[in-house]
Amino acid sequence: MSALPSAFADESSGIGRFIELLHRTIGLDAESIGANSVSRAVRERYTLWRDRDGGTLDDYYRAVTQDPSRMQELIEAVVVPETWFFRDPEAFAALARLARVRLHERPAKPVRVLSAPCSTGEEAYTIAMALIEAGMPADRFTIDAIDVSERALAIARRAHYGRNAFRGRALDFRDRHFRAADGGWQLDPAVAQSVRFSQANLLQLDSHAFEHFDFILCRNVLIYFDRDTQCAVLRVLDGLLAQGGTLFVGPAETGLLMREGMSSANIPLAFAFNRPERASANVFNGTWPGVPGMPAVKTPAPFVLPAWASAPPVVRAMPVVAKPREAAPVQIEPVKSLAEARAFADAGRLDAAALAARDYLRAHPSNADAYYLLGVIADARGEQHESRGHYRRALYLDPAHREALTHLAACLSLDGDESGARLLLARAERVTGSAR
Repeated sequence: MSALPSAFADESSGIGRFIELLHRTIGLDAESIGANSVSRAVRERYTLWRDRDGGTLDDYYRAVTQDPSRMQELIEAVVVPETWFFRDPEAFAALARLARVRLHERPAKPVRVLSAPCSTGEEAYTIAMALIEAGMPADRFTIDAIDVSERALAIARRAHYGRNAFRGRALDFRDRHFRAADGGWQLDPAVAQSVRFSQANLLQLDSHAFEHFDFILCRNVLIYFDRDTQCAVLRVLDGLLAQGGTLFVGPAETGLLMREGMSSANIPLAFAFNRPERASANVFNGTWPGVPGMPAVKTPAPFVLPAWASAPPVVRAMPVVAKPREAAPVQIEPVKSLAEARAFADAGRLDAAALAARDYLRAHPSNADAYYLLGVIADARGEQHESRGHYRRALYLDPAHREALTHLAACLSLDGDESGARLLLARAERVTGSAR
């Protein structure tokens, strides 16, 4: 790469103009990914443009603002996809179960799902696989997927993925829905055809142009926006959500939705929310609503995975929700692993989960995962002070504990400590990057 002119290197306001332009256009808060990263992307795009077309930084700014293709090139340079199949698997288990209930309630109307933004397609295709494996015929649901990046959408439409799209140990779905091809895996056309991809800017969506969606997944993107942009996006999503619909967000975004007046659907580790007046339809009380031919169960199916044991390096946060109703405290035998405690937590039996986790800690007092689990349980009970203490203890024992980092970040964000939350999220991103 050729050297930048000194005027470019010295003109901080020049970079600032592009950062503000990206903020206005796609809502990007540069600090969320690091202003230096955005500045580097601007410099790289400017250098390529200058070497090809010639001109100053001012000329490049005018080209970007006047030529949509140049603006799109800059957007592509700063949008870095980070996704994989069945990321936060409990969310897809919850979606599949709720979709079957929704279809039973309205058998004449297909279930509508939106993935926004969809990045390179892993989330949208995961939705399709989850619904198909839950027994829903392809003609009984529709999946729309939108993203601002044409490059990401091109990858999504190709439906061919490499190793980085498949993380964790639970990869049996790959055997069922993919075939090895060209050094990677090609998705089954029957699954690929069930998703409709289109290019769109989340900030500029017209809710009147869409039929309302029963389920919307907008995960791990709100954290890259500032507060005003977050509110604007949530207004758009709210306008797209059908009566009684459910919004799924990323684990680190649960605090934001609580602040904005959304109600947790109380489904463990699904990060699902409703508007308060809509919450009663889908509130989880420890038992899933029944569907003819499907017995009531305590945990979602078919993708119930022990998240702490088998999930990839995922950043997680637990929504702060009211304590679910549960039976009297259960006497349990001493546990040899955390699996029993996690199973209790996933079933909404928080007292039993806490007892099991503390029992495990008596034998393993330096186990960070056990303290992390106690933090999740405390969050679910609404015991914010205790949850923060548990997360900090987990981080003392394991400073690179990704889940504890993002859970504590969500707690700090709820407390109004945005700078502290950003620092923890940055640490979590570094840990995730080094793990890959």
